Parts: sequence; C-alpha cells; structure tokens
Amino acid sequence: MAGRNLSAELFDGAPAPKGGRDLSADLFGDAPAPTAGPSRTERFTRGLRDPIDGGAQLLANLLPQGLVDAGNRANNWLADKTGLVARLPEGGVDQQVREANTDYEARRAAAGQSGIDGYRLLGNVVSPANAAIATRAPAAASLAGRIGVGMAGGAASGALAPVAGGEFWDEKAKQAGVGAALGGLVPAAGAGVARMVSPNASRNTNLQLLRREGVTPTIGQALGGRLGAAEEKLQSLPIVGDAIASARGRASEQFQEAAFNRALAPVGQKLPAGLSGRDAIVHTENVLRQSYDDVLTRIGAIPRDQQFAAKVDDLKKLVNKDVLSKDAKRTFQMVLNDVESAFDNGILTSEGFKRVESQLGADARKLGGSQNIYEGRLAPAVRQLQEELRGLLQRHAGGAADDLRATNTAWANFKRVQTAAARVGAEGGDFSPAQFQSAVRALDKSKDKGAFARGSALGQDLGDAGRSVLTGKVADSGTAGRALLGVGALGSSYLLNPAVAAGLLGGAGAYLSPAQRALVAAVASRPQAAQGAAQTLRRTAPVLVPGAVQLGLQVLE
Repeated sequence: MAGRNLSAELFDGAPAPKGGRDLSADLFGDAPAPTAGPSRTERFTRGLRDPIDGGAQLLANLLPQGLVDAGNRANNWLADKTGLVARLPEGGVDQQVREANTDYEARRAAAGQSGIDGYRLLGNVVSPANAAIATRAPAAASLAGRIGVGMAGGAASGALAPVAGGEFWDEKAKQAGVGAALGGLVPAAGAGVARMVSPNASRNTNLQLLRREGVTPTIGQALGGRLGAAEEKLQSLPIVGDAIASARGRASEQFQEAAFNRALAPVGQKLPAGLSGRDAIVHTENVLRQSYDDVLTRIGAIPRDQQFAAKVDDLKKLVNKDVLSKDAKRTFQMVLNDVESAFDNGILTSEGFKRVESQLGADARKLGGSQNIYEGRLAPAVRQLQEELRGLLQRHAGGAADDLRATNTAWANFKRVQTAAARVGAEGGDFSPAQFQSAVRALDKSKDKGAFARGSALGQDLGDAGRSVLTGKVADSGTAGRALLGVGALGSSYLLNPAVAAGLLGGAGAYLSPAQRALVAAVASRPQAAQGAAQTLRRTAPVLVPGAVQLGLQVLE
C-alpha cells in the first residue's frame, strides 16, 4: 500500500479522485465543467501579499474614520482618472482584502484544493515583513529571553495576517494571541532539541564518573535542568510515572552497589548480585575481616621498634603537658598500659594486634562522644596512638605490605558506607547519595573539614556525583506541578482513550533498563562538534517563528 505524498498534499492540495471519468455524467450533461484553481505562482504571490494586505487592514482600522474615508476617495479618484490603482469597494481596504480572500478560497475549493496551502505559506515566510521579523529579532542569551523575543515576533507576525471573516478586532486578537503562543513555543522547543543534541551531558564529569562506576541514571537525570525536573513531575502520571520511579530507584540501587564495590575492590572482590541493604553490609564486613585476618596471619609476629617507642613517648609527654584533669591523664595512662601489656617480650602477635587496635578505636569513639571536656580533648591522642600502632604493623608487613595497604583502604571506604547506612532515614540499610555524602563529610578528619571543603575527602567524588545527578531537583517535591500536569495534560482521559493509554505504555517502555542504557549512552557520548549544532538550533529559533505562526493560523482557520 503506497504511503501518502505529503509534499503533494501540502503544495498541490487534495489529489484528484480516482476511478476515471463518469461517462454517464458526460452523456447526460451532469458533469461539472472543470474548474482551474489558483496556480502555484498565484498562491505564492498571495502569500507574499498577505502581510501587506493585513498591514493595510490594520492601518485602516487604527486610523480615524474621517482620514480613512478621505484616503479611500483619493484612491478611487486616482483609479477613475488613471487606472493605475484598483478601485476600492464601499468598505474600503478592509472589504477589498476580505473579498479577495473569499474569492481565492472559493476557487481553491472548486478545484479540489484543500488543506494547508503550502505555496501561500512559503510566500508568507519569505515576504519582506515576516523575513524582517525572522532576521531582525534581537539575540537573547537566556531561554526566557528567547521565549520573550519569540512571543513578540509571533504576535507581530500574527497581527500582519489578513482578516477574511468575522469582527475585525476579535479576529485580530485571536491572530496575535496564536502568534504569541506559537512564537514562544518555537524557542522553547528549540531549546529542548538543542539540549538533546548538545554535548553537555558528555562533558558532565559527575555523570561520566557514575557511568564508570556502573550507575545508569535516567535520561532526565542525565540531561538535568528543566528536562530533569519535567521527568520528576511526570512520575505522577499513570503507567509511565511508575516506570520513571522504578528507573530512578534502580539508579539509586546501582549507586549503593558502586559504594560497596569501592570498599571491596581493593581486596579483589565485588558485591554479589541481589545483595543490598543490611545483607550487603554484613557480607562486605565479613569479606574485609577475613582479608585483614589473612594479612595479619601472613605478617606474623610484630616486634616493637625504636620508632614506635619514640612516638609513644612523645605522645605521653604531650598529654602530660596539656591542661587536662588528673582523671583524664590517668585514663590515657590506662590506655597506654593496655597497649604495653599486649607486647610479650617486645613482640606483638597478630591476634594481640587485632585486639588492641580494635580497643583503641572503641576508646577513641567513647572519649570523643563524652560530655566531659577533658575526655573530649583526650580522644585525638588515643586516635593518634592507634595510628602509631598501625604504622608499626605497616613497617613490619614485609611482602604483605601491599595487601595490608589495600585492606586498610577497603576498610576506610567501607566506613563511609557503614556510616551512611546508619543514618536516620536509611531504612533497612539502604542509603541515598545525600546520606553517603554526609557520611563522607563526617569521617573527614582533616582540620575544619578542609579536605571536604576542597572536594578531596575520601569517597567525596562518588558522593558529589550521586547527589548532583541522582538527587531530585523539584523544590516542592513537584506536588503542584505534577497535579497540574496530570489534570491539565491527561485528566482522566487515559481511562477512556486507548490512544492515550498506548502512549503511556510506550513512554513506560522507554524506561526499561536496556532502553535507558542506550539513551544515556547516546547523550553522554556525543562529540563536542555537536555543540555547534546545538548553538545553531538556538540561534535559528527566531527565524522559524513566522513560519510556525503562519502555519498555525492556517491550521486553525
């Protein structure tokens, strides 16, 4: 079955009826005489004249009636005496334009020409008046500015269209209103297309980091901005809204998996599929404990060296010089005694190391959380003692040194995950990018959280990326916008209209995992050369305004 010839319909009107001549009509004289409609040249010329005719109509209705009548009399005197101009009917220019349009449309209809008048539309667009609107529109950097310029140009283009029927000012208001609406829509639509074409997403380092970590955001999250906010609001729609919410939830789960894998990667492990929340916490902790035990077993006995003894002695002197209470100093001495007692003839076993290192961590946390000011000031000294003990282990790790460093790195990454999963609101151990980022900041031990302020805290790159790309941007949770979208765009029509339901199902299909991976890959991997195409789309939007307005006016006639 052959498809429709849209170019023929647009520029040549409706095709002639099939089936050949009706011989009975020919024989009995019932066949109408063939009627020739406006030629292509006439249609194009009519389009060129439309802004001139419309402008003349507008002027005739704006000027005082006495002045208009005087002009009409002068025109008709010149027509009678010279024949250089056409004589005006009693209604003047307004009536002349209306009659010309009525005659034109009648001849089109008689010739079977229907639908959009492509040649007249082309003449409209290239006419000097509309060409000036298209090419002289001031450039605007912001989208709001481009929409404003488009609305003004569209209203001007609509105002220059001729009025063929109805009360003049009512029709003119409709033409200008349609022009303003379409004029504003063109740059808005152009911005959306430009956003899809431009390589902004491919230059988004946060998006690229998430993709490397195995996280696939939704297409709205990847593009961000207004498109991302619109996608958020679309979650209120039936069918497609559930699909969007599911895809966003999937991205959040992938983010958590990436955080766990960062903890497991240094020891050559990866989170098994299907594990999440507290189950993932338990699994990762067991893996890292086993790795630490294996490393300590390989290291074996740890001799106390001179560096460790000197560091501990310096730390003890510093505590005794500090303005601490006697009870606080006695507490620190008790902690030191526990460490010293763990050495047997200057040797610390792997089991002894695990016990005392773990105890130092617990003591530091307890002191740090104490309401006693002196105990709070003692906590850093205990943490430093723990670091000196770890340094002793590292110096004597021998061939296991690399594995020890890897395990320590794994534990440090895991502490961020543990802390995030323990935050209020992390139901079942599932945490958000914001909770992970908060944990990263809390565990930054640099002075005044300086590393976090610089963006270099451990795990901050992942936290920043997750919060930037995956976290919702609609300030009011989109309640009002989603409600308006649901009522205004669809209302309850999806319950009644199978086409709407089919459209929603199609939109939902786009949010299946394979489709989202393909879409995000497409927008995140675009060449930088696409930036030029996007800028061209933004710059050429005003040029398209008159054409869109004239097309819209024809469709709405």
